[in-house]
Amino acid sequence: MVASRSILVPVQRVVNSLHEQFAPLREGDVATYIPELSKANPEWFGISLVMIDGHEYAAGDVDVSFTIQSIAKPFVYGLALESAGADRVLAKVGLEPTGDAFNAISVDPSAGTPSNPMINAGAIATTGMVLDAAATDPLAALIEMLSRYVGREVQIDEDVYRSERDTGHRNRAISHLLRGFDILGGDPDAALDLYFRQCSASVTCRDLAFMAATLANGGVHPVTGVRALSSGYVESVLSVMTSCGMYDYAGEWTYLVGMPAKSGVSGGLLAILPGQFGVGVFSPRLDERGNSVRGLAVCGALSRTFRLHMLSVPNLARSAIRATYDATTVRSKRVRSRSLAESLAAQGQRIRVYELQGDLAFASADKFSRDAVADAETFEFIAVDFRLVEQVERGAQVVLSDLLSALIGAGKQIALSDIAHLPEFAAQLVALAAETNAVAIAPDRDRALEWCENRLLEAEQTAGSQDRAVSLAENELCRGLDEEGLDELCSILEYGRASAGERIISAGENGTSILLLTRGDVSITLDRGGGRNLRVAALSAGMSVGEMSMLGEAVRTADVIADTDVEYYELHVSDFDRLDAIAPKVRAVLLENLAKKLALHVRQTNAELQALAG
Repeated sequence: MVASRSILVPVQRVVNSLHEQFAPLREGDVATYIPELSKANPEWFGISLVMIDGHEYAAGDVDVSFTIQSIAKPFVYGLALESAGADRVLAKVGLEPTGDAFNAISVDPSAGTPSNPMINAGAIATTGMVLDAAATDPLAALIEMLSRYVGREVQIDEDVYRSERDTGHRNRAISHLLRGFDILGGDPDAALDLYFRQCSASVTCRDLAFMAATLANGGVHPVTGVRALSSGYVESVLSVMTSCGMYDYAGEWTYLVGMPAKSGVSGGLLAILPGQFGVGVFSPRLDERGNSVRGLAVCGALSRTFRLHMLSVPNLARSAIRATYDATTVRSKRVRSRSLAESLAAQGQRIRVYELQGDLAFASADKFSRDAVADAETFEFIAVDFRLVEQVERGAQVVLSDLLSALIGAGKQIALSDIAHLPEFAAQLVALAAETNAVAIAPDRDRALEWCENRLLEAEQTAGSQDRAVSLAENELCRGLDEEGLDELCSILEYGRASAGERIISAGENGTSILLLTRGDVSITLDRGGGRNLRVAALSAGMSVGEMSMLGEAVRTADVIADTDVEYYELHVSDFDRLDAIAPKVRAVLLENLAKKLALHVRQTNAELQALAG
């Protein structure tokens, strides 16, 4: 087996590339208005992307702890919806973006309601509702909620909490203003203290990604399986994050990036692509709006690279992979000589087949790429069938193209089939095939699998024997005949030949003879209408075709087409029947070999059905 170098999953390669690309970006400054935040190392930089199946791609400082700050707001908003009820929350906090900074005193001048729950005024109001609704310890309830999203127990950074409490004069003014309008129903200082504590929850970049992935997964943590938010409120949280999560940058963010998101002044940023993944970025350098400079750059590049805008939503298949198997159990319709069949049976695990399905989006293409990379150590040849794929989204095209390039670079040989109905993606694949002989484009899965088999046999230096002429004694129906029996059979055979592309047998005609191939290849096909033919078998020299005539089948059910120039002997059924009188031993051998051939075909079909069902 050819050794292959390590293959990097496409999304991990992109995450690594983004980290490398934006690490030199040193615009912006670390937040200083909360003294404790000013201690952050401005060079910290981490990226974590978590798929909804829990798989993580990470680069950089993903385990450095920092405080969550304003990123807690959408999650506390969800807790307020659950604990106080949507009607009460909506009566006291609006849903309109302000275009103002995060700490703007943006309230209705007559009712005092904050514009939305993502600005400080709205967040203090929702925190007050959590405080009022808590049966016992509101801080414990809040920490327990955050812990469900993270997947581990979250702690409060006491140093940051005290720093915020001691310097949060503007927020203190906001809380008392809200109390004056009865938006806060109790002690404003108690609500504000709980707000300062929630902002001081200690998390990592990896934690942010899992929190985002939990929302992307409908409120269920993708690894623990614990529900963090009722499914009915996930849409509400994502909606307000879309319109208000990035403050006075929200409109531009939605236009350019197109994912619900939330930033925090400690340098964290999370974004969500519903149904696919969540991403967390951590870098303390902030722009003038309080958003992480590197975080904005990473999410923008990620969205552009994979075309991830939420308003371009495909119909996602449950899984991109309909079936996968190797060539030990499922082989092409090309019937091989015994020696070649034995070679394929022994080496078939070196060929891997993937049948894909549905609408391929970024997430489903990523899952397939991970499976293919995980399997890559076991195969040298891969056939990928797109017959049941309805469309390939732009992000999926990027993932799949990168995967194929990585496999080629690792020494793999690839056959791609049924791509004509995907014109944009097909053009990319045809161009790739034109650049290297390691890629073939086949009309269907069977021919893609045959191409892989031929390449494997060539590597074993056994395929050349497939093209040679064979004697009658080597034909599968003649095995066991002695010289006298062969002479008796030859006396009733007729020699024939056909050119490549010529139809030798036509469906619907009477079956009056059997062909014993001595040179060349033929295909047995069924007409599916509309100019489409289904190849049900492909035969080579040393094999026979039309044997059902020996068993009384009167009408041909398929066409037999010469793939190459072909030579054969023709045994008419009437002459075969005469053998019973003139050479009964010869007739018995022919029938015995036919029975063995049919039994082998049944066993192989059963094995293929089991593999495909698996």
